[in-house]
Amino acid sequence: MKMKEELIHEKFQYAGLSSRLDTRNRITLGQALVTLGALNERKIDEFEILLGAAGDILLRPRTSIPSRELWVHQSPEAMKTLQKGLEDSARGRLTRVKDLKKFTDKL
Repeated sequence: MKMKEELIHEKFQYAGLSSRLDTRNRITLGQALVTLGALNERKIDEFEILLGAAGDILLRPRTSIPSRELWVHQSPEAMKTLQKGLEDSARGRLTRVKDLKKFTDKL
């Protein structure tokens, strides 16, 4: 597997010590991450692992996107429209629709 290089410019917060490596060279991170609240509000499916030249290990949380929603992330125009709609909603700029079918037919 070819390694890609990425320059990381982030600040890190100390999260404590892990337990020692077990007999299968595994460590547990759960309690340290829970204590920091790092995983409380996210649905994490996997971690991307990055290795630094000095031996540092960075675990970057990743979340899967359902295939039916992928098109939004592949279309900058659709993403921009979605973000604008979410911003409008957050600011209370809403329109009530009495007949949804009639409204969508006009679109």
